[in-house]
Amino acid sequence: MTTTYDGTTIVASLAVFGELPPWLAAGVDPGRVGASLEHHVPELRDGRLRLLSTGCDRLRAKGDEWLARYTLSVAEPRGEPRELVLVGNLWPPGKDPAAPSADAGTGVAFGEPGWRGRLPELGLELCVQTFDEALPALPGLVDPGRAASLLETVLRDAGYVDATIAACDPVVVRYKPGSRCTVVVGLEYAASTRGPVPPERVVLKTHQGDKGESAWEAMNALWNKPLAWRDAVRLAEPLGYLADERILVQGPVPEDQTLKELAKLAIADGGTELLDRLRAELCRTARALAALHGSGASYGRTATLEDELDEVHEVVERLAVSVPELAPAAMPLLAHLDDLARDTVADPAVSAHHDFRPAQVLLNDGGVAFIDFDGACMAEPALDIGRFRAKLRDTAISAAGPDATGRSARPFEVTLELVDDLCDTFLEDYQRHAPVSRERVLLWETCDLFTTLLHAWTKVRSARLGARLTLLEHQILSDDRYLP
Repeated sequence: MTTTYDGTTIVASLAVFGELPPWLAAGVDPGRVGASLEHHVPELRDGRLRLLSTGCDRLRAKGDEWLARYTLSVAEPRGEPRELVLVGNLWPPGKDPAAPSADAGTGVAFGEPGWRGRLPELGLELCVQTFDEALPALPGLVDPGRAASLLETVLRDAGYVDATIAACDPVVVRYKPGSRCTVVVGLEYAASTRGPVPPERVVLKTHQGDKGESAWEAMNALWNKPLAWRDAVRLAEPLGYLADERILVQGPVPEDQTLKELAKLAIADGGTELLDRLRAELCRTARALAALHGSGASYGRTATLEDELDEVHEVVERLAVSVPELAPAAMPLLAHLDDLARDTVADPAVSAHHDFRPAQVLLNDGGVAFIDFDGACMAEPALDIGRFRAKLRDTAISAAGPDATGRSARPFEVTLELVDDLCDTFLEDYQRHAPVSRERVLLWETCDLFTTLLHAWTKVRSARLGARLTLLEHQILSDDRYLP
C-alpha cells in the first residue's frame, strides 16, 4: 500500500455524495416540472389543454449531458386523455447554451411532432418524442403480425422446421428508453406433423449498440458446453440474432420468482422460514455460478478490475463537470482501490456473467436459471461474486423499509448484520465448488458499491443516496485493509 488514507478519512470524504444539488433534484420532481410546463406552455396556461399528470421516466448523465424523459397525460377540456413523451436536456446552472425565454414553444402546437420548448428556471430544454430512435426495432416487436412473421423465420432456422404461428401475443416486460426492451411473446401454432415441438413462449430483446450480439455469442458458447452446467443451472436456448435489426430471440426458462424478490421478502419478514429458504437458494445459486465459471466456454471480451476502476474514474470526472466537489471527495477511496488492485493478484479468468445479481437468478421448483448475458466476458470469478454480493446488499436496504435511510436506526443495523451473514454464506458456498480469492471479492464488491452510489447520481435517484452511502461506509469500516 502506498496511500495514507484510512477508512475514517475515506468515509469522511465521501459525505459529499449524500445529497444531490437542488438544481438536479428539481429535474426529477414531477410537481415542479408540471408547474413549470403550465406556466410556460401557452396551451396549458390558457386552458386549451389540461395537464393531468407528469411522470419523470428518466434523468441521467450521458457523457457530459443530463438527458431527460417525461411522460405526460394531457386532455382537451372535453376530450379523452392522451399520452405525450417529452425528451431533452437538463442544464446545470450557468451551463445552459440558450438565453432564457418567456414562453416555451417554437410555433408548433404543444404535443405535435416538431414542438420544442424551454423551462428556463429548471434549465430544461425539451421536445416531443414520437418514437425511440435508439431502439428502431421496437415497433415491430410489439405488433402481433410483424412479430409473428419475424418469429416464424427465426424458429424455422433454429430447427423448428414446421413452426407456423397461428396466434401471437407480445407483452413488454421491461423497457429502458434509449437503452433496451424485453418482450415476452406467447405463441400458438397451427397443427404440426413433423419436427420438434416449438416453444409456447419466446423472449425478444432489442438493445442499443452491440449488447444483443454479445449475448448471442455467449449463449451459444454456453449452449455448446451443456455437460458442464445442465445439472446445476438452466439457461435459455439461443434461437436467433438479427444483426441489422439488433433483435435477439431466445427460448423461455421457468420462473416462479426471482432471487431478488425472495431476498426482499425474506429480509423484510426476518422470519426463520423465509430466511432458511433464502439461504438454500443462495447455496444453489453459488453452485450454479461455479458451474458456469467452470464451463470452459470462451468469449471474445475480457474484463479486468483495472478497466473497471478506469470506468469509475471516468464517471466521477463526468459528474464533476456539473458538480466539481465530487472529484476531490472520491479521490481517497479511488486511490485506495487502485492500490489494492495493484497489490493483490487476480485468479485466472473464467467465463463470467459480468452483470450477475439476484434479479438475474430465476427460481422454479428447486432449480435456478440465469438470464441476461449481454455483458458476458472472460474475467476473474471475483467479478461475479463481488457484484452479486454488492447487489444483494442493495436489495436488502430496499427491503428494510422506510427506516433503512436512518443513518443510526436500529432496524438498519440489524439488516446490515443479516446481509453480512448472507453474503458470507454465498461466498463460502461458492468456495465449496471452486476457488476464489476473498480479497479480490471484497475489492470488486467495494468497487461495485461505489458504482451503485454513483448510479444514484447519474440516474438521479435521491431517495437511495443515504442508504447506498451507508452501505459503502459499512463496507469500508468493516474491512481491516482500511485500518490506519
